Amino acid sequence: ESTSRLIRLAGSSGLRVSLYADTSSPPELPPYRNFREGVVLDSACPHFSSILEQASLNRSFNHRYSWLILYSSHARNSSAWERQLPAAVLPDADLVLAFSDALVDVYREQEGRALIATHLGRPETSRDLRRLWCSLPTPARRRSDLHNIYLKATTVITWPQYFKGWDDLTDRQIDTFPKLTYPLLMLLAEDLNFRYNMKQVDVYGVNKQGRFDGLAGELQRGEVEVGVASMFMRTDRLLVLHYCSETVELKGAFIFHQPSQSAVSNVFVLPFSRGVWLAAGSSCCGAALLLAVLASVVRRLDLPDHRVARLHLAESFTFAIGTICQQGSEVTPQLMSARVLMLFTLLSCVFAFTAYSAKIVSTLQSPSSAMQTIDDLAQSPMQLGVQDTTYKKVYFAESKEPATRRLFQRKIQPQGERAYLSVVEGIERVRTQLFAYQVEQSSGYDVISRTYTESEKCGLKEIQAFKLPMVAVPIRRHSGYRDLFAVRLRWQREVGLMG
Repeated sequence: ESTSRLIRLAGSSGLRVSLYADTSSPPELPPYRNFREGVVLDSACPHFSSILEQASLNRSFNHRYSWLILYSSHARNSSAWERQLPAAVLPDADLVLAFSDALVDVYREQEGRALIATHLGRPETSRDLRRLWCSLPTPARRRSDLHNIYLKATTVITWPQYFKGWDDLTDRQIDTFPKLTYPLLMLLAEDLNFRYNMKQVDVYGVNKQGRFDGLAGELQRGEVEVGVASMFMRTDRLLVLHYCSETVELKGAFIFHQPSQSAVSNVFVLPFSRGVWLAAGSSCCGAALLLAVLASVVRRLDLPDHRVARLHLAESFTFAIGTICQQGSEVTPQLMSARVLMLFTLLSCVFAFTAYSAKIVSTLQSPSSAMQTIDDLAQSPMQLGVQDTTYKKVYFAESKEPATRRLFQRKIQPQGERAYLSVVEGIERVRTQLFAYQVEQSSGYDVISRTYTESEKCGLKEIQAFKLPMVAVPIRRHSGYRDLFAVRLRWQREVGLMG
């Protein structure tokens, strides 16, 4: 009867209940699913300790579960339940012990340390209990002091020969992610009152037949708890580690100067559109034909204008070509219609030639707008380079965009290692050559601000080859500090400490 009543009450509240009377085969209790679960466990049940140990091994004491363990004894008799509770009840755990005289919230700051118990009071009625649960903050919000414990951590220094310290900002493009993340994680440690036992590696981690090296490998093996660096949130890494909070959105693009018009097209046909060229040509041809017709009329009517009479069709076209080239004519006709025709033909060609010359000069001085897409870069005579980073080949090779893959195969892959340049060298080549450089925008524009003139900055153009994933702070898979760290790092973002 009590079981049926429990199921009815849960159903009326929109909760699904599963009952396990046989505790010899308890549920699996996986650490992560896409919904939250509550677990009510009676300490008098058989296999009580084995259930807790299995949950500890599964890392099921985390923010996805709310545990309520029932005891028939008083809270004062703490020695028994302290021995029964497993080691992995860490700060993310939401574990409440219900004694006959009190509710007690318990967790450990670190495996091997004593349990920390917080008395939540003694609700007398269901209304008091409901009020308590509604007012109780999440575990991550009510645990803000780790009492100076040491957590194992690893950072990444990919260029140790150039690394001058965490506060050195003269070369921001060197080990950008660790320099960005280090002050945030130091502030986190100060905020939560703990310290790092930190070591250094030189790579972030590459998957080699299911095993990672570098920082990702140490997190995969459980050798460290957190990484003091930001890593790309990649699908293959999510299988071996977790992330507690994103730090920045990294943007990368090809930076270049648009090539001049003469480098990408024939500047001699650019001043006029096709319609203007056709109109100008038609006008000149029409003037030549009309002049030849007038000459034919003069000859047929035997008019006294021997100069016009000499203008046959070939001579008329020679006059038209000479007019286009700003050459005069030795023919001075007496016939008024021929004079008017030649005058307006000469004036039209003068105006057209003046406009053409001015347009040629402005075209030679202005950059083109030919490079707008990745395909334009792939088909252009422009040379390409890529920032020398740990992921320099990965995202080109893994890109699903056909244009990006064509660009990589045509322009970058044939160069081999010569295509991968330091930020200083790549940005300098953009300034002095017909060159496009794929670079993290923050690193690239830092060098540009120090080395380019204002006029050189104005002519820069960007084309994004691929979208980089978010970077985030990595943490050990199913870590008992993940939610706690995530809450405090997001707080840093909300108050403006993290951009």
